[in-house]
Amino acid sequence: MEEDLDNIEAFEAKDTGRKLPVGWLILFWGLIIWGVYYLVSYTPSISGWSQSKAYEDSVRK
Repeated sequence: MEEDLDNIEAFEAKDTGRKLPVGWLILFWGLIIWGVYYLVSYTPSISGWSQSKAYEDSVRK
């Protein structure tokens, strides 16, 4: 056990050499794409959307 702890550099290099699972990569890129969509869709200066405008439209219907 002590010998394993003495050679911690080799353990860290081996442990960080692994790749991420495909599901994590899909989640990561999906969240980035969703964030860009959300930013473009709900930023008033970009899309013109506002909560008061949405409320007025829903009351008129």
